[in-house]
Amino acid sequence: MPQNVTIALPIAPRMNPGLAAARERNLEWMGRQKLVSGHTAVRRYVFSAVADLAAYSYPDIEGEDLDLAFDTMGWFFLFDDLFDVPEGRRADAAVDVCQQLIALLTRPSPRGAVHEAPLVNAFADIWRRAKTGMSEEWRQRAAHNWVDYLTGNLTEEMDRRTWVPQDFGTRMRVGHRTLGLIPSLDLAERVGHFEIPQVIWHSSHLESMRRTAVDAVKLINEVMSLENDDARGDPNLVHCLIRQRNCSRQEAIRLAISLVQTAVGQLFEQVRRIPLFCSRLGLTSTESEKVHRYATAMFTWIRGSYDWSRNNGRYSPRTAGDLSPNVTGQLHPANLTPEPLSPIVSR
Repeated sequence: MPQNVTIALPIAPRMNPGLAAARERNLEWMGRQKLVSGHTAVRRYVFSAVADLAAYSYPDIEGEDLDLAFDTMGWFFLFDDLFDVPEGRRADAAVDVCQQLIALLTRPSPRGAVHEAPLVNAFADIWRRAKTGMSEEWRQRAAHNWVDYLTGNLTEEMDRRTWVPQDFGTRMRVGHRTLGLIPSLDLAERVGHFEIPQVIWHSSHLESMRRTAVDAVKLINEVMSLENDDARGDPNLVHCLIRQRNCSRQEAIRLAISLVQTAVGQLFEQVRRIPLFCSRLGLTSTESEKVHRYATAMFTWIRGSYDWSRNNGRYSPRTAGDLSPNVTGQLHPANLTPEPLSPIVSR
């Protein structure tokens, strides 16, 4: 039922016309990176449609830019599912990959270096392409945001190991880091061939806009993935609302939807203040246009995440029916390659 939940959004739906061709190219890239191997794995990956999120979230790009977006979105979900191990076991392989990725970003390897873990090697390829043509300031900022995303995943893994139920505020706070929207907005600049000037990017106004956009996308994701989380026994913001509000599941879903709509309304208000923001900073018309493009990317992501969530296989009842606390995640390497990335260690 959650995948079919309707959320009224005052944002027009968009779709990249290059979806079908980009999907095929992404599948070829996944094979070259040794992330998806064999007919069964290919069917599972294609059914999930995780990389298709790029077509909803970056509707105006094409060519190599579209390929970069598809490959990044596909990578995100494989990395995410690396943490989904059977109940009672620890995702040590995921922690190791996470630490390797942090090292890659903070202590860059020589160009062309090959990493043992396919997910690390694939990210190195994505990162190399993403940096192309961007300023050193953007590269440093984007690297920082990736590291924050990765360390957020380590936080989430440690929280899983403590088995302590999270309240709504804590889960939302961690979710701001692990959702991956901030690196995805950096990517919007890269594939859109523009950059927000560094000092402006750090302003409170743009930070508030980003937080509002993350709130909306995170809540959409939690509602749409609820059946998967129920099947795996994973935490979810809807569960937090049920506990804290002492309400039913349906009431919690309705409240989450209301919070999405409130966040979108707040973002519209924040965007209306952009002309004043730009004027007081003395921005040129070109700089002001970049700020507006950045805001558009946020709205596109909110709408795109909703439309993609309603149409993918990842959040379908079929996928939820195949999940349980005793199995690995849908796109865990154990389900996409001949052998797991590395042994999963029992507690």
